[in-house]
Amino acid sequence: MALQFQRNADVYIELMDTARAGVTETWKVPVLEGFSFSQAVNSSEITVNEAGETSRRARLLFNDSLAPAEWSFSTYIRPEVGDGTVVAPEMALWAMLMGGKDYTPNSPDLGGGIYNNDTFSPSATNATAVGTNTFGFGTSNLSAMPDNWNVVFAFEDGTNKQYFRMNKAVVNSASIDFDIDGIATISWSGFAQDLEDLQTSTPTNLASAITTGTTGSDNFIRNRISTVTMNRTDTSPDDAYSIVLTGGSFSVENNITFLTPEELGNVNSPLANITGARTITGSLNCYFDNDQANSKSGELFADLVADTTTIRNVFDMAVNVGGETASTPRLSLDLPTAHLEIPVINVEDLLTLEVTFHGQVASGDVDSTDEATIIYKA
Repeated sequence: MALQFQRNADVYIELMDTARAGVTETWKVPVLEGFSFSQAVNSSEITVNEAGETSRRARLLFNDSLAPAEWSFSTYIRPEVGDGTVVAPEMALWAMLMGGKDYTPNSPDLGGGIYNNDTFSPSATNATAVGTNTFGFGTSNLSAMPDNWNVVFAFEDGTNKQYFRMNKAVVNSASIDFDIDGIATISWSGFAQDLEDLQTSTPTNLASAITTGTTGSDNFIRNRISTVTMNRTDTSPDDAYSIVLTGGSFSVENNITFLTPEELGNVNSPLANITGARTITGSLNCYFDNDQANSKSGELFADLVADTTTIRNVFDMAVNVGGETASTPRLSLDLPTAHLEIPVINVEDLLTLEVTFHGQVASGDVDSTDEATIIYKA
């Protein structure tokens, strides 16, 4: 008997060349409990219900097509510094989300797969600099996401091994969550063209996978000092606010679907992915602080609830997950033209606010891709 246990699982991200002829790079991504992967079948049902002295009552089921394989897991946010440049285990997933299709590692290898200037392409996917690594949506206005990525779920317990590969995988959504007593996490979910059972055949590239940031214990982001600064730019003069947060979230949705043929007499397979509208949204949680002199949350609430004429407000907003202290792991979410809803007051032991925001393109230009950038710092 060879049983597989969840705690023995590792997840790997494979990047193949654009012709899918071979694997060019692999990343190991530590995941949290509760991951899943599956593939279902779409079917049709025909029933027969004929009256008579001897009736016919039957039901037939026909397999029409395979549904796209689905996968999901969560990771911690773990910025890691290598020769001044910030990298992280989940960087390949951000590249998948934003349309990255190639990877250039710059030598020398500093050990553990950490390079001086790792970049994904197209060039607008991410940019490295001393102390930062920025991911943006500059080249994500695609009708279909690149299909040269795979996700491998590996179960290894000594000689007891089992591997599953999600072929032509895409990231559909990423959701960052942080609260005052926790560690910042990202929930990833997506699709793949099919789920392949590799059984005990170990993919040869797993042994050389990049393991940046997977073994350290000092690169987790603690949320106790998370803050947000925002300037309302559609008013004159600008209104500025600085608020300490108790938690929040930030989500990106690609709204991906898969094209599948509908031929009779065949079990059709998914052909390719199609992107939908990109949706960027989130929420911020804080105490209700009516210190009007210091532009706290109470003033933000008062200004928004009193504004009954603005159709679309504009805030230049920077969410600092993990604070702003230099040389510490942290994440900055930059939304230069965010739209804010009126905050919701929650009556608890202390009054709290929940502020919902939406990443918007500048000046309503739907050809733009400047809703948000994700900046790793360490």
